[in-house]
Amino acid sequence: MNSRFLRLTVENFRTLTRMDLPLGPLTVLVGPNAVGKSNVLRVFEFLAGVARAGIEPTVETLGGYEEIAYRGGNHTRSGLRIGLEGIWSPHASESAPDAYSLSLLRRRVPGEDRGRYHFSRREGFVLHTEAAETRIELRLTTAEIVSAVAGEQLPRPPKVDPMTTGLRGELPVPEDGPSATAIRGLAQHLTEVRVFDADVRAARRPAAVGLPGQLLADDASNLVDFLLKLREEPDAWAALLEDVTTLVPSIEDIDIQLVPGTSGRATVQLKERNLRGRTSLADASFGTVRMLCLFALLHDPHPPVMTCIEEIDHGLHPHALELLAERLREASDRTQLLVTTHSPVLVDELEPEEIIICERDAKGASHIPAHSTERIREVVEASEGLPLGELWVSGALGGGL
Repeated sequence: MNSRFLRLTVENFRTLTRMDLPLGPLTVLVGPNAVGKSNVLRVFEFLAGVARAGIEPTVETLGGYEEIAYRGGNHTRSGLRIGLEGIWSPHASESAPDAYSLSLLRRRVPGEDRGRYHFSRREGFVLHTEAAETRIELRLTTAEIVSAVAGEQLPRPPKVDPMTTGLRGELPVPEDGPSATAIRGLAQHLTEVRVFDADVRAARRPAAVGLPGQLLADDASNLVDFLLKLREEPDAWAALLEDVTTLVPSIEDIDIQLVPGTSGRATVQLKERNLRGRTSLADASFGTVRMLCLFALLHDPHPPVMTCIEEIDHGLHPHALELLAERLREASDRTQLLVTTHSPVLVDELEPEEIIICERDAKGASHIPAHSTERIREVVEASEGLPLGELWVSGALGGGL
């Protein structure tokens, strides 16, 4: 089964008052600063938190409901909703996708101060099996089976905590049944979603090696350990080294050395042409370190279902963006990519179906997508083939920079 996400819908999450976003293998969110691109990535972070820890701890970690709900207008919206369509059960398809929805509702506590509220949630699943479609919904304090798979006995459950979430395996369904299997698959995909925003300072520091886990950390703080594991994959390592030496011709090789006097800590060393010794990553330029982090990520042979990347062009020379676009497409065969950028040079390298134009109105609400793919194609055709980035900056595809 080729698990993937097909569509993300959001209401009243931060600046995303009403968003219906199709998700392809490579989706690049294009727009100036502060239009809401990062909030789309934050939705996946939120769902990952819910799958790992539950709803209330995740909301508290993010600063409370007031911080995650839309703040435009005179009053905080009383509810927010997130919907996700995709393929995570064995018999789902693009024409008949699985679906997950989560709604948080905020209501005043009767007789209490105006600042006192309680929360409830509605959670729904639509799953596809060989026998039939299963729809499981959780409503407020009662888990109610709306319809069931033939042959799967789903007893009427007792009342449950209103903030219990099915993503953590707390649904009253048989553990070995098709519903529970599909929900566990979705939960695992969400917990593994990577929202990558490299911290160059963290990546430069010596770090422990030999730790369990294969993924590059969201902030690249385990870059040393990840590169050691990547070096065990000859094809991936050779491809990474080729890209690095192409983009920074003075680099001849990447080495990893243990730091004397430490317990299992190592550092990345660069062999540079015509220089004696090695250059520690701590002495390399910001752009070189970030480039290494980013291309290491894109050469990961065992990525999660979804990888989100914040400001992918940040710190990279414009000449690197053509190669970056190629590597993004190649990596999107292994992991779905959701990327933010405000670089017209990168947009020049993309196709209309790969970009999502993002804008924001005077009330603070994001419009994502601001224009359909069909509209973008029409503008490109009318321009007689001008590059997408040039059309965007000019305002032909929206507000531009």
